[in-house]
Amino acid sequence: MVFNEKNEQNNILVRPLTLKDIGSNYIEWFNDAEVTKYLDAKNLSVEQCKNYLKNGILQRSYYIFAICDRIKNIHIGNIKVGPIRRFDGVSDLVTVIGNKNYWGRNIASMSIKLIKERVFLESGIRKFVASIDSLNTASINAYKKAGFEVEAKLSNFFIHKNNNNEISYSDKIYVSSNNINYNLNKFNKWEPIHIEDIK
Repeated sequence: MVFNEKNEQNNILVRPLTLKDIGSNYIEWFNDAEVTKYLDAKNLSVEQCKNYLKNGILQRSYYIFAICDRIKNIHIGNIKVGPIRRFDGVSDLVTVIGNKNYWGRNIASMSIKLIKERVFLESGIRKFVASIDSLNTASINAYKKAGFEVEAKLSNFFIHKNNNNEISYSDKIYVSSNNINYNLNKFNKWEPIHIEDIK
């Protein structure tokens, strides 16, 4: 599963993440406080990331795709389908643009839209969901631009501390996108990436 977004300003390619993609530059993303501000994944090792990539495929529970600059052949971020709930026909969709040179260029929204449309077409999935800290307005806007809608809010879900240990709160925002042509039997068999695809 490889696909492109081509226009006058951007040439984005989304393809399966491979083991070769996971090196020092990749690890730097998850050691960068700005990149990981709203992520659970922080301070990871190469071995942890490679094992995580393989486990998702083997367990059929999530699949990770690389977001690339097609012209420069640069890996700039990831988009993950999962965790997958096959019985319910639902999956999270998690996005990170690790290369900060590409922030503010609508790369995330284009990648989300690409994955959403292709997976809706090919997998039979019923629904994509993402949960986002309300302070992460860039992420919320990216999903909205890709056709997601705000479906729910959990008030005062996250706690934040400033340098003076003063506490503030933010909400957890759920955005979603529904596939009217879903097919759960098809989705139960769907395997977009295999182990041989990541070597």
